[in-house]
Amino acid sequence: MYVELKAYSKKTPIAYKSVLKKYGQHLMDKYESTSDIRKSCYSSGLFMCLLLDKFSPGWKESFWGKEETLYDIFKQLSDDFIKISNVEISPETEEVINFAIQNRKNIFENFEQQKGIHLLIEGEITAKSFDPMNIVPFENRLLHKNFIKVRINNEDYLVQQPVIAYCKGGLQNIIKLHLILKNNPIENVDSLTFDGIGEIKGRYEKQENVLHLYVK
Repeated sequence: MYVELKAYSKKTPIAYKSVLKKYGQHLMDKYESTSDIRKSCYSSGLFMCLLLDKFSPGWKESFWGKEETLYDIFKQLSDDFIKISNVEISPETEEVINFAIQNRKNIFENFEQQKGIHLLIEGEITAKSFDPMNIVPFENRLLHKNFIKVRINNEDYLVQQPVIAYCKGGLQNIIKLHLILKNNPIENVDSLTFDGIGEIKGRYEKQENVLHLYVK
């Protein structure tokens, strides 16, 4: 967004302040910026770049050769200019935080109340890849909106649908997966075969519309 804003501001006849306002809409709405992490990350990253332009105009020349994140560099510079202590959390901030927490809770509750076959895969599961910009975190759970690739029983499986991962000790260490199936899996002696996912070995139990699969 930083490069886009710079290019747009040079080509458009619109005043620079109006351009900043246009690109800062996602941050100006406190509820939207708190609820939609993807939008807030884009916008906050953009404005950190713009502040770095003011505080340290040559930051771009050395940025690519450093391991620090954009936030790390900005924090180092801000500490030199601003000393902050005894920050009081305002009621407005608490209201926005509570709103964001409740919003995430509602997302998980809506997922869990969906119709279909609720599959719970429990055991040693490792996340191999996922879309970090489309994850909703809540307590010890992560809702992967688009997909997640996991390793189970030394085999890799791509789950191309929304799925909740229960994590322990990091994003990659999963102890349970919760997804909702449209079709019943094929039952084998020591495994289940799922449409679009494949065969997963393990012990399984059925109870109404809930299917438990225990893997090693």
